[in-house]
Parts: sequence; structure tokens; C-alpha cells
Amino acid sequence: MPMNKLHFFTELQGNFLIKLLLAHLLADFLFQSKKMVENKKWFSFEMLFHILIVFFLTLLFSKNLYISLIISILHYIIDGFKIEINKKKLSKTLIFTIDQVLHIAVILLCWSIYFGISNTVLKALLLPINNYSVSLIFLSYFLVTTPFGYFIGLITKRFQNSKNNETKTDKNGFLIGIFERIIILTFIILGEYSAIGFLITGKSIIRFSAKNEDIKSEYVLLGTMISYGMTIITGILVKFLLN
Repeated sequence: MPMNKLHFFTELQGNFLIKLLLAHLLADFLFQSKKMVENKKWFSFEMLFHILIVFFLTLLFSKNLYISLIISILHYIIDGFKIEINKKKLSKTLIFTIDQVLHIAVILLCWSIYFGISNTVLKALLLPINNYSVSLIFLSYFLVTTPFGYFIGLITKRFQNSKNNETKTDKNGFLIGIFERIIILTFIILGEYSAIGFLITGKSIIRFSAKNEDIKSEYVLLGTMISYGMTIITGILVKFLLN
């Protein structure tokens, strides 16, 4: 698949970014217990201890005092606002996602400013809009998620048994379908067609081994075949357009 090689940073710069991200992941996941998360407040021992861990790990990996201080202070502010948002009845998954995106954005910002490559990083972030190959792949991945999911749901709607089945089974099936299509599209873009067969076989065993009378085998099979067919066609079309 001929694509233009895109270079945005050197190996040294990339290694520095990896170290910053590793320090963040260790501080936020390995060295932060569930008890610490639950007891964190704006001014508490748990919050102070967590920020100290962030600071020392960042300093250990980056060996840069200023970057470590900036990342730690902004980490504290983000975690503080997260505590306030957690008081409201919002999705925990959404709050967690926004929290991690903000932390990583801070790291990227500090890293790009430190190496003077802010414009280059901005160009990289705009690739899904400005670069043909990247925007095409980005579009294809978006298509196989919710748009295809809703379309398949409309086609198979008349095969559903009941409202209960629609709420319980189809919500899980919708999410499973999204990840299946992402995996299949990835295999096609990479040219690993044989791996798709293993995925289809694996799903068939899991979905049909349990004798669930609430799910019609025709409904499941139809949805699966439409999902796979649309994704395979999309993948082949993307490969053709890329070449």
C-alpha cells in the first residue's frame, strides 16, 4: 500500500514523549490505588501524594525540572476539576475519558513546546483533514462504527423478538458489532485476510454455543453477515482508493 512517509519528530524527540507518557500512566494507574481516587479532594493527603508521584516520576523519566513542575501543576488542576464534575450525575466513562485526554494533551503541549515543534504537531493533528490517505482511513473507520451499526439495526429491526430483547441484547450486540467491524477493517487494510476467518469462526462459536431461545438465529446471522459484508466491501474500496 503506497503511502507517503510522514515524519513529524526525531527518534530522540519520540523517545522523550514516550517517557512522559509512561510516567503519566504509571502515576495514574499503577501507583494510584482505588482508595486514593475515592478520597482525593482539592486539599487532601491523597491528592498531594498523587501529585508528588506524578512529579517525581516525570522528573525521573524526563530529567527536566520545569516540565515536571508544569505537568504536575496542570495534573493537579485537571484532577481537581474532575472531583467537582464527579459530584454531578454524569457518565463515569465520559469523565474518565475527558480526564485522560486532557492529561495527554498537556503532555503533548509541553513536549512540543520543549522541542519547538508545535507547528509540526498541529499539522499531525490536522492530518485527518489535510492528508488524503489518512483522511480516507479515518473516514472508513468512522463509517464502520455507529453509521453502519444504525443501518444494520434498521434492516434487522423486524426480526427482533420483543422490546426486552431489543434493549438488553441489541445494546451489547451494537457495541460488539462496532469492535468487530473495526478489527475486520484493520485486517483488510493490513492485508491479513486469513485472520478474518478466525474472527468469524470465533464469534460463531461464542454466539451460537449458548442455546438462548430469546435470540433468533436468523436475526443474529443476518445482522452478522450484513455487518461483515459491508465492512469487507468498505475495506476493499479503501485499499483500492489508497493504491
